[in-house]
Amino acid sequence: MTTSPRWFPPSSASVDSHWNAATLVWANGFPLLHRLRRGEGLLLAVNLSLAIVREPDPRRILAQALVSTAVLALLYFLNDVHDCHGDRNDPGKDRAFVGFCIAHRALLFRALALEKAAVLILAFVLLGPESASATAALFAANLAYSFAIKRMAVLDVPFVALWGALYALVPGVDVPLGWIALVGVMTAVCHVFQITRDREVDLSNRVRTSAGVFRWLPEVELALLCAAMGLLLYHLVGPLIAASAGAPLLLRRSVRSNTLAWLLSKGYFGAIWIVALSRLHAY
Repeated sequence: MTTSPRWFPPSSASVDSHWNAATLVWANGFPLLHRLRRGEGLLLAVNLSLAIVREPDPRRILAQALVSTAVLALLYFLNDVHDCHGDRNDPGKDRAFVGFCIAHRALLFRALALEKAAVLILAFVLLGPESASATAALFAANLAYSFAIKRMAVLDVPFVALWGALYALVPGVDVPLGWIALVGVMTAVCHVFQITRDREVDLSNRVRTSAGVFRWLPEVELALLCAAMGLLLYHLVGPLIAASAGAPLLLRRSVRSNTLAWLLSKGYFGAIWIVALSRLHAY
């Protein structure tokens, strides 16, 4: 077994004597931090920007940041705990963390159930019933995706769009559905790049994502998502910006590196999101 990071129990046999609050805090935060280092997990920035644009109260913005961070950390944590056995073959995963999840998988699932209940209560107390309802729906979607939908080609990509849209509702901010839908579409586009990158690892683990069924399917899904994004941008910010909606598809076809095309697409999303936020501010 690989060497565990600091605070991780050194072996499953010693979990009872070494398990403590610091271990659990680190285990919860590690999946989110790992993704942020790789340029993922930027949905958190979306929620913070929505809160800042729509909320005048700094204390409520702080509460929205706290709940959004806790929710996103738990979403990624569940995914990593559930997939830990298959992640042994994924070079993009931290081997020590994967080994930790394998050694303590059952205990981590129990901890996750308690933590999700606590975060639901926190969302209700700090942000109200709208936030708590969105958080509950997102946690249910997270379970469905990790345990089933992830392995259903064609359905996996649009379901991730729903996942992203629900996450944008977690702050409990009064935002028109067009902006929420735009977040969902951008999330799904990023997912197309991700499953393309992970295609070989997923196939080795018998996970049949859209990228694993037909090589051309992700490109078709990407084209449909770009079309949907164009329609949304047309109504939200006008035809000039909407005309750029095919940028992710163009990048996928013209840039050899899938990772670079993915990062450039995220840069494009950042630019159009700033424009969309400026219109939202005046809405």
